[in-house]
Amino acid sequence: MEKFSKKKFIAKKIVFGSVIITAITFIFMQLWNWLMPEIFGLTTISFFQSLGLLAMSKILFGRGGRRSFGNRGRKMMHREKFMQEFRNRVDSSEQKEASDNDSH
Repeated sequence: MEKFSKKKFIAKKIVFGSVIITAITFIFMQLWNWLMPEIFGLTTISFFQSLGLLAMSKILFGRGGRRSFGNRGRKMMHREKFMQEFRNRVDSSEQKEASDNDSH
């Protein structure tokens, strides 16, 4: 019984994903065909050309807003390292100023 529900869940995800991709492609095609010929003098595109442009832009420009947690962890680690180095520099400059003021 559990295997059937897993298969059903996967099938629903595939159908939902296909519907979303189709809708996004259709909207992109309509926007292109409405704006690009008028603004830039380009030709209109078909549904599959629109799908190809979306796939190519996804490959070239990234994952479409999704951020991986591993990458975010690395960024946080670099930020923390930078902040620690910054605090050390500020503390050392404050100590240097204090020692300079004491000697005068």
